[in-house]
Amino acid sequence: MDAGFILPQEKQQVLDEINRWLNTVYPYKKPPAHLCDPIDRASKFFRIDVHRKKFSIYLRLGKTWASSQNKSIVIAKICFEKERSGYGSALLKCLAKIAEKYNYENIAIESVNEKSRSFALKFGFSEYQNKNDYIITTEKLTTILNKLPPPYL
Repeated sequence: MDAGFILPQEKQQVLDEINRWLNTVYPYKKPPAHLCDPIDRASKFFRIDVHRKKFSIYLRLGKTWASSQNKSIVIAKICFEKERSGYGSALLKCLAKIAEKYNYENIAIESVNEKSRSFALKFGFSEYQNKNDYIITTEKLTTILNKLPPPYL
């Protein structure tokens, strides 16, 4: 099988890690995150959707616009009921750990508005081909996050 494919086990493990993190922020009886694509076969990318009253997140993982050669994580949507409470920063830390563990080279934020642009710049993201998409290497983001003072969720 082509090394560029993401196996079902990796998809499930990433989903489980995101659900574990979300459970520390907003405990729910049922896991809030789910895969948008079938898990039963390997693929070059997969999507995770999370939607609850207090938060909404949509991620693309694998071969994306951020890198057609290497795996990346694209944050397509991030919204928490309580803004400026550290949830976005904590999500970035969670995604950076996942990216390191499963060899995702970049993390990107797409279709930014003024708030998400400010958030991206705060964490060292750079414009990617236009002013609406931002990207950072996992290595650089991890270095920045490790220099920040606690507390992070």
